[in-house]
Amino acid sequence: MQQRSYCGYSGRGGANSCSIYRGYLVRRTVHKCQNKEDISPVPVKVRLQDVLAEMSADDIERNLRNLTLKPHHASSSRNTELAHFIKDQWKGYGFEVKLIRYNVLLSFPEKGKINGASLQDGSGKVQYQTAKDEKVLEPSEESSDALPPFSAFSPTGKEKGDLIYVNYGRHDDFKLLLSKNVNCSGRIVIVRYGHVFRGDKVTNAQKFGAKAILIYNDPQDFAPVPDEDLYPHGWWLPRTGVQRGSILMGTGDPLTPRYPSKDGVLRKSSSEIKMPYIPAHPISAKDAEQFLRLLGGEKAPDDWQGGLDITYHLGPGFTGNYTDWKVEVETNNNHTRRDISNVIATLKGSVEPDRLVLLGNHRDAWVFGGIDPSSGTACLMEIAKALGTKYIQGWRPRRSIVLCSWGGEEYGLLGSTEWVEDNIHLLYQRAVAYLNVDSPIRGNYSLYVRASPLLHKVLFSASKQVKNPLDIDQSVYENWLDKFPASNGRTPKIPPLGSGSDYSPFCQRAGVPSADIRYVFDMRQFHNITSYPTYHSIHDTFAYVKKFVDPHFTTHLAIAQVWGSTAFLLAETPLLPINCSDYATALNKGVLDIERKYGSALAKNGISLEYLNKAVKEFEEGAESMQTLIEIPWSLSFINDRLTGLEKNFLNPEGLPGRPLYWHSIFAPSLHNSYASATFPGLHDALVDAVNNGAQNSTWVLVKEELSNTIVAIEWAAQFLNSNV
Repeated sequence: MQQRSYCGYSGRGGANSCSIYRGYLVRRTVHKCQNKEDISPVPVKVRLQDVLAEMSADDIERNLRNLTLKPHHASSSRNTELAHFIKDQWKGYGFEVKLIRYNVLLSFPEKGKINGASLQDGSGKVQYQTAKDEKVLEPSEESSDALPPFSAFSPTGKEKGDLIYVNYGRHDDFKLLLSKNVNCSGRIVIVRYGHVFRGDKVTNAQKFGAKAILIYNDPQDFAPVPDEDLYPHGWWLPRTGVQRGSILMGTGDPLTPRYPSKDGVLRKSSSEIKMPYIPAHPISAKDAEQFLRLLGGEKAPDDWQGGLDITYHLGPGFTGNYTDWKVEVETNNNHTRRDISNVIATLKGSVEPDRLVLLGNHRDAWVFGGIDPSSGTACLMEIAKALGTKYIQGWRPRRSIVLCSWGGEEYGLLGSTEWVEDNIHLLYQRAVAYLNVDSPIRGNYSLYVRASPLLHKVLFSASKQVKNPLDIDQSVYENWLDKFPASNGRTPKIPPLGSGSDYSPFCQRAGVPSADIRYVFDMRQFHNITSYPTYHSIHDTFAYVKKFVDPHFTTHLAIAQVWGSTAFLLAETPLLPINCSDYATALNKGVLDIERKYGSALAKNGISLEYLNKAVKEFEEGAESMQTLIEIPWSLSFINDRLTGLEKNFLNPEGLPGRPLYWHSIFAPSLHNSYASATFPGLHDALVDAVNNGAQNSTWVLVKEELSNTIVAIEWAAQFLNSNV
């Protein structure tokens, strides 16, 4: 077995790479620690309340109204205009601001050509054609700049054949069809949005031999209400609404993996990169019903039945008088290189200016971006205003605060990934945390956070500083604990990060403790809704937010204050509010989950988790040893260096099996759902494959390899924490 190396450095130097990073830590810890005179006599939380008092719901509303006036997809003139506007605003608040461009691969529908699907009779005559554009339901949705529905990075192509319904397009959905002798090979499949990333649906369709795929928003998942409650009369997606989105797997510009997309960097040719190779296209529920109501074959299982007023069947092909009818899918998309821009603004720290607390949100939207992403941008601008006001009045943060407005997120986290690749060594050495907000106002039910375990403590503390927007006698924390308690009942639940937004390159490539912060609807009541009803549609506008989501913008204000408070505490608290023991708890939970799901299969194949449990125990002891140093006056810098460096010990620059750009050995997206998180991802994915493939020895060899790699990564992190080393 070839043992992979683990270190916080992306170079090809193996052990030398590790020594570069660890040498940096040695140099840092011999620096003279700051004395008490460096610490402001005003308590941190008092200064924090002064900052929060500068934030205004009315100002956030004005921000959002301006940001959503026009469509602003990646590389568009409006998105560039907004980048310059944000740059000027932040510069006026006292930040040092840079606008950084990258030239990346994007995808657009070709004007004047068909992107859609048709029903054709036996003679080839078109009997039904899907809509080219979404139906405009409010005057504010009218714009010649709006991109029509399409699947970014779908190839240009035309395919005709029988139709098969495959539920959500998950791997298990396709497997169930095979068990029923329904073969997708050479057929066109139709699947509904939900549960897994749309790119995973396309990948699964390709794997099972489909030659084209249609994806639609089923009413069960996006509008389980009577028609009179649909937008524009309610929160729910109208039957004519369509979700756009990229189907490209992975993150960053596919032409420059591992490297920033700028002049002087070698780019791969289109033939060298892995792209979707079957036509893919999104359609509305109204259009999908015209196809699904004619399907023949076996009745679909009960849990495959959706919200259309039909009985769902599997196919292949149509029934009754329509047996000779076919479906044709035609896509015409142009993949082209365009410039995108990031805006990076810094307030330099006064005591530890080399330490960076980063906040980020993407700026590009598929259309108007009322929630995704402009609700987040509006909040980030308000944080900038509040911090800038105090900066102009003479306040200086202890550590540097960096604000990031990303371009090109919707196409695969392009702006953030290219910037991380461009600044990877700086982030290894200097980043404290990255705090992300994407589409944060999905509802007003409760705060909901995914994060590295290292940030649990500061997130709890920050949310206690902010009032619940629906009950001012309660804090955001108290409401969060009530709505989403952890299994112990003592703290709110914080799941680990998967992928799907700009935290991914920070976590996966740079080992920076990261968080994704949002407010959500009651996900237990509406458990089928994976985002929010009008996600990536033309109806995600300022008017939608104002009328149905957050009329008084008090939830926006709460998000801005929680997000800003978290950053402020990380930037201002002398001893970083990070608890390594929370990581030990997460590791123990990961082991228990593996034992619960795969214990019998592991035992059957003679594989023990003894040494994994031992490694986690060593990590627990290392975390406890860190706690004993907290009261030692000279240990402040030493402890902070260990806290910010811990996550980097879990990085493996060789990547996970089959996923060379996912480096985190403890938390990464599931191989089968890029949105979801898997603990011990290499081991988890190997176990899934081994169980699915039965008794094949090769798959269980991979399980043993991934178990060993996981053990070593945890042992190295434990050694890093141990105060005696």
